[in-house]
Amino acid sequence: MKHDYKDSIIILGFGLSVLSPSIAYAYIDPGTGSMMIQALLAIIATVSVSVGIFWKHIRSFFTRLFRRNNDE
Repeated sequence: MKHDYKDSIIILGFGLSVLSPSIAYAYIDPGTGSMMIQALLAIIATVSVSVGIFWKHIRSFFTRLFRRNNDE
């Protein structure tokens, strides 16, 4: 049985629209913006340090991957 992803996306969109409130009486104070910027910078720093630590493994993986494609 073939799964159609369009139906899943439509059902998910409909479910989210039904469950979400139409009007949100919310306040985002200025500290929230700086907290989101700090979180974004932390994610960028974490990814860059992780790539730096595992760079040899990542590079060897891609060289093996492309070498196999060129041999075939």
